[in-house]
Amino acid sequence: MKKIILLIAITLMSCGTTINAVYPERLSENDVLLEKEYTKEIGSPIVTKGDFLQQKALKITKMKPFKISMMNFPYTIGEKLPMNGQNNLYYFYYNNNASQNNTYQIGIAENKKTGDFKAFVNSYSGGFYTKEITDFEYELTNATPKDCDSCFKQEFIYNGRVDNDLKFVYREYVDNLARSSFTQELQYDINSSNIIGFKGLRIEVLNTTNTSITYKVLNPFN
Repeated sequence: MKKIILLIAITLMSCGTTINAVYPERLSENDVLLEKEYTKEIGSPIVTKGDFLQQKALKITKMKPFKISMMNFPYTIGEKLPMNGQNNLYYFYYNNNASQNNTYQIGIAENKKTGDFKAFVNSYSGGFYTKEITDFEYELTNATPKDCDSCFKQEFIYNGRVDNDLKFVYREYVDNLARSSFTQELQYDINSSNIIGFKGLRIEVLNTTNTSITYKVLNPFN
């Protein structure tokens, strides 16, 4: 989703507004059904399982530097701002660490009634300001909190065939899921058995080529 805003304006309220915290949602991912036939390409996860936190976020795709309430707007193109708060008028997208000593919030406000997006700064001592942003584009997406120390994800990836050997990569992700914390390469002789497994996972291999694998999951990860 994209939107372009071309006007500049500033709105001032005499005191700060109340922002109610919005917390990430805990989700569980298990992307396959047992005994169902699947076909995936090489390099793709054929089984994924995990528990993680997710919240709505706004990604800045186009924006020129500007100031609001005499402060430099602290975000740049490519940054994701999680929806950390709301009230009866707005959804608020901002990073908590962008506020000095947590004395104010600064980010993007989404008007619940009109759907318009504006920059905002909120301070109980200095007031609540909104400002339209010149030539601004964004995408609505999802984000996983960087401090998600309870997040965990497993992937089993088909990595191709060499003669009678099938190659796979197992990956584990923890914390913010940005990069794998553990990776192991695995190889199975398909002539010995078409049932392969790792960490409780059991897969029946039905067909393989140099580009794809057809399979059924008999048992998920432990």
